[in-house]
Amino acid sequence: MSKSKNKFEFTEEYQWDLLRYTAQDKNGEKALKKYSDDYFTLVEHQIIAFALKNFYKKEKRVPGETMLREYVVKLLNTKQYVDLVAKNEQVGIIESISPLYNKPVTDGDLVYDKCKDFSSYVKLKAVLENMDINDYNSYNQYAKQVSEAIVDEDEVENINTSLLLGDIKARQFKRQEVKTVFPTPFKQINKLTNAGGYEKGSILVLLDKQKKGKTTALANIARGYLKMKKNVLIVDLENGQDNIFSRLEQSIMRLTKMELLSGDYDDKVQKRFRKYSRLGGEVAVLRLPALVTTADDIQSNIDKIYRETGIQFDVIIGDYFAKMGDISGTDDERKRISNVYLDMGNLALKNDIEHMWTANHVTRDGAKHRQNTRYTGEDIALCIDIVRHAHSIFGLNRTAEELENGFFRMEIVEQRDGAPSGRAVFDLNMETQRADELSKAARKVYDVEFYSKINEDDDGTKSVTKKNRKRDIE
Repeated sequence: MSKSKNKFEFTEEYQWDLLRYTAQDKNGEKALKKYSDDYFTLVEHQIIAFALKNFYKKEKRVPGETMLREYVVKLLNTKQYVDLVAKNEQVGIIESISPLYNKPVTDGDLVYDKCKDFSSYVKLKAVLENMDINDYNSYNQYAKQVSEAIVDEDEVENINTSLLLGDIKARQFKRQEVKTVFPTPFKQINKLTNAGGYEKGSILVLLDKQKKGKTTALANIARGYLKMKKNVLIVDLENGQDNIFSRLEQSIMRLTKMELLSGDYDDKVQKRFRKYSRLGGEVAVLRLPALVTTADDIQSNIDKIYRETGIQFDVIIGDYFAKMGDISGTDDERKRISNVYLDMGNLALKNDIEHMWTANHVTRDGAKHRQNTRYTGEDIALCIDIVRHAHSIFGLNRTAEELENGFFRMEIVEQRDGAPSGRAVFDLNMETQRADELSKAARKVYDVEFYSKINEDDDGTKSVTKKNRKRDIE
């Protein structure tokens, strides 16, 4: 840490928020690259900034709370800081690390913009201070330096051209530094992909008949991501916030609608939700009108939620995209739906969304395939272009026997990067809105006793009816 004449011309409260932003926000790494530890006014803020920057330099990531605390403790015990920081101040610095991570930063976009502006100011100031206005031969050089000082680095990063051969090292480094493939909550689905999950921004679609469980499946997908400590935004165009929240509460608690509404389980629900809250994820439900809501409207609400709560979403679930309006405002239904998928893909890219899930109906003829092995791409209702825009499409299939025994399958209809066919199998209780992925043992028995009979009768030897398979369900 060194002395510098470049100090933030902002309050100490802002400087603290910038450190919190660095520790918590998706763009924290970008902010970290734009400031120096000696920009900060208070010594304790300088030390934390110094620790953040040096940890990132070595590990290529922003540290979590425990690792930052260990790094700061080690730093304070070095000769450089033992004499500089008193013992009581050291204790205060260490105790300030936990609050750094506990509460999300509000108005994070403004915090980041101020940091960018000050970084540009420092660079421009250095150029002007070293400029000889009478040196005509250096004008072009100064002009280039001024341009580099004031350019928005984020925009340049988005438009840079990459080369297959020339940029191989940069790509390899980026693959190690930045995660591009993310798992779903379901092991069986992840195994059907080529890399253990889907690439960032993937759109995943569920197909089935009307009123046959698509919203229940989406609610359980949200629950799965919540357990993975993800922030989930559910965009509801059909059911209503209370309906969605009730399904989620039922699914998490394994309660019937009657039990949930009775109030007898309120204390247990609150206790369980406090445990979920400690994991760090959240689910927000955004109720918007069908057919007129566009990706721009969703973006406005995402920005509002971020400014007010600091929450940044990892996953978006739309119930469902085909009921949205497109930004261009076309009247053609098929073109509208196709455009909506493109608009939502762009929204995912802009907001660093890992996965988007939605649902869609099947045609009347396609509905006949519900009890067969799987739907086909031609079964998609309203807009066949969905096949082109989605990264993976699953049918919610079940035979009469599967329905009777509480099974349903997510059968691959189309998939870009993974197995062309395959399935994940779930135990479903519609009364409690709960779907659980089958364990390995239960899945093996299911494959013999149920799935084999979809095409050919099979001599399964072990029963997996509701009564005796409970112990096999994860």
